[in-house]
Amino acid sequence: MRPWERLLRLFVEGFLLLSLKGSLRGVYLRGEAPEGPLVVAMNHHSFFDGHLLWHLARRKGAPFTLLVAEENLKAFPVLRLGGALEAGRVREALRRLKGGGWVALFPEGEMRFPGPLGPLKGGAAYLARKGGVPLLPVASRVVLRGFEHPEAFLWVGDPLPPEGDLERALGGLLRELDALLAKTHPRALPEGFREILRGRRSLEERIRPLVEALR
Repeated sequence: MRPWERLLRLFVEGFLLLSLKGSLRGVYLRGEAPEGPLVVAMNHHSFFDGHLLWHLARRKGAPFTLLVAEENLKAFPVLRLGGALEAGRVREALRRLKGGGWVALFPEGEMRFPGPLGPLKGGAAYLARKGGVPLLPVASRVVLRGFEHPEAFLWVGDPLPPEGDLERALGGLLRELDALLAKTHPRALPEGFREILRGRRSLEERIRPLVEALR
């Protein structure tokens, strides 16, 4: 990349991080992605899903590519500097996999209302098979619970071989995540999750030190 492109990329990534930290109370993770190239498949129901995948790859130091609709890149071409690539550019996606990076996509093919996993398209399995890399299912929920701002929960599943049953693995993971959130107190951290990004605290959390000091 040319120097001005590197600088612009830093700005784009900075805005992605600022969006997460300024809009969410926090990002919480269960499980861990393995090292090496991967095809990462996540359900898609929120504005923040692409940001969250970017942050997940950033934590591992993995080169990141997110396959998106061509019209989105035409509207916001600067997203290329954050790793976005037209979904139809399969050869380039495979080249990036062979270079050791992550290629992430939303196999449902669209943003859906929060609920059960929708029918999956075959792109993720195809890329994993052609690239000779594992499939990594990641279940995601961005929910407003007992705090002022939404929280994001990411549950990383076990890697699958390219011929593995992604729909069963990702759908099962999402059902487990929903069930765990449903039985957890709205102000408690669900079992097995840890905070990987601290975001914006609720008003009462921000003023609590002052209240305690006055008391």
